[in-house]
Parts: sequence; structure tokens; C-alpha cells
Amino acid sequence: MKKAYYVLFLVLFCTYAAAQEEKVLINGHHFKFVQTVVNDTLQADFIEIYKSNKKIITHTHSHFDGDCSSENIELGTYQIKENTIFFYTYWASGDRMNKNIYPYGFRKQTYKVANNGKVTLRSSIIYVKDYVDAYAEHKGMQFLDTVTNSANDQKLLNDYVSKVEEMYSSKFVFGKQKETLEKEVRTLLKNEIKENTGYWKEVYGDNCNK
Repeated sequence: MKKAYYVLFLVLFCTYAAAQEEKVLINGHHFKFVQTVVNDTLQADFIEIYKSNKKIITHTHSHFDGDCSSENIELGTYQIKENTIFFYTYWASGDRMNKNIYPYGFRKQTYKVANNGKVTLRSSIIYVKDYVDAYAEHKGMQFLDTVTNSANDQKLLNDYVSKVEEMYSSKFVFGKQKETLEKEVRTLLKNEIKENTGYWKEVYGDNCNK
């Protein structure tokens, strides 16, 4: 019985030790941002926002997945500006076999804190290349970065964008908006991206998106 208590103590201690906490005042209301390892087996940790000791938002801080020949990563961070909370996400993938090279992209979510303390998602924009049809590469994805005058090509692109927007509950952006989004995410996560993908070129060659 003592052994069981000892194991339980270790689990609780490790969980507590892994958590990082930040208390902030937004629009006159107290919030707690907690970064904690929820599932060490999956190599994932999350940013959780609490108000009045109630969890209201969960955002991925880092998630690593893959096998002996591939890697998929998701990195996240946040910023607080006046009454607004911004969440940023970066996805990258690499595969020696060139089969699992997505998702790759960027997302920005904007939350507003109202005078009464209510937190509302105001917008979510995204640019991402991903497998939206199981693990088959959608034909419309090839037209994301090219201009096409073909009605059929445009139809394929629109179908891909529609599926991404439904999957991620976000608005797909192109052109200048995409460039601004990518620059913002890469700037905020510069060190994390370098740390986790800096060696990919040597390992995966051109079979990666980062």
C-alpha cells in the first residue's frame, strides 16, 4: 500500500513540477495561464487559461508525433495586448519516404475579453497544407501558391479551402494576408522552430515542409 502511495506522490509531483503558471489582469479581470504536460507519452503540452478557477481555453503549446522515418510538430504561443489574447500556431512535417510531409502552415486566433470578463473568439485565420482527404494529397492544394484561370482548377482549390476551413474552424488567407500571418508566427516562434526543425534538411532533404 505504501508503494502505491509513493507512486501516486511521484506522479503528482512530476505533474506539478512540469506546470508553469502566469497570472494576468485583462480588462479588469484576473486570468491564470498554465502551461502543463498533459500527456507525456504523446509528447504534448498545452497552455490552459483559467478564470475563477474554471478552465475556459486550451491551446497546444507543443505536440510531437512521428515514427522512425517521419516527424510532425505543432508549436504554439500567445500574446496579450490590452483586452485581446492572441494564440499562434505553427505546423511542420518531414518524412524520409516523402509520404507524411503535412501539415505545414500557420494560424492566428484572436480572443476578446469583454467588460464583464467573458472571453470570445473573434477571428481565426489560417494558411495550411494538410491531408483533408485521409492521407491522400488533395489536388486543389497545388494551386495555393499559383494563379490559375482554369474553372476546374479553381473548383479544386475552392474545395480544398472549404475542407480546411471546416476542419480547423478558421478562415483561409492568401497573398499579403498569408505573408503577414507567416511572418508574425515565424517571428514569435523563431527560437522554437529553429530548435525543433533546424536539423531537418540534413535528415529529410527536400522531403519536408518547415
